Amino acid sequence: MLSPAGSPVFVAPTEMFSATVHLSLMGGLVAALPVISVGFFRLLIPLLPAGGRRFAIFFFPAVGLSYLAGASFAYLVLLPAGLSFLLSFGTNIATPMIRISEYMSLVTAMVIWLGLLFELPLVMFLMARLRLVSHTRWKTYRKFVPVTAFILAAIITPTFDIINQVLVAIPLIVLFEIGLFLSWVGRPTDGKRWGALWIVLTEAVFLSVLIAAVVALLFYAGVLGGVR
Repeated sequence: MLSPAGSPVFVAPTEMFSATVHLSLMGGLVAALPVISVGFFRLLIPLLPAGGRRFAIFFFPAVGLSYLAGASFAYLVLLPAGLSFLLSFGTNIATPMIRISEYMSLVTAMVIWLGLLFELPLVMFLMARLRLVSHTRWKTYRKFVPVTAFILAAIITPTFDIINQVLVAIPLIVLFEIGLFLSWVGRPTDGKRWGALWIVLTEAVFLSVLIAAVVALLFYAGVLGGVR
């Protein structure tokens, strides 16, 4: 419950109007991103060689699906768990009255940050393909990943309880392991055919998993007829 009435409140005459404008701008930006991405993709494709075109055809949809998976995870899983803890803590002492501007700021920050963090495997893959960071170098960072994941979880999550931190930290660790595998697959192979086939297979599997994850999150939230 965000307030005794069950919805956020506003305490200034212009707060609701400002929140509406902010939401409209953010919604317009999100709605325009696919159109901008397609336009940029069509502009870029003629300039790329054949190998680069195949890579771009995989990479652009994967970026969008990764961000959608992260944003869906934040909004449908992490936020309900975090708000449930926060709004039930100390209710015998004080009554929660959440301002709509603060609620929207929290939701926006969570969705943006989790969406960006879910791009980690693609960043690792791209850096390996461009010979910026090798697979073996990424592997040496593995021992630091659990600690870093929990530090990031403590910064990102709206609460400091261990449950919500684990909900963020575990996916981050899994994302690093996926990125480690993708960086191995995407390492330069000097034109060997088996390397190209590995990349094509991995791209197909990765896109399929992303689509399945997004559908599962939407089904879990009841958007596609789930139990909620």
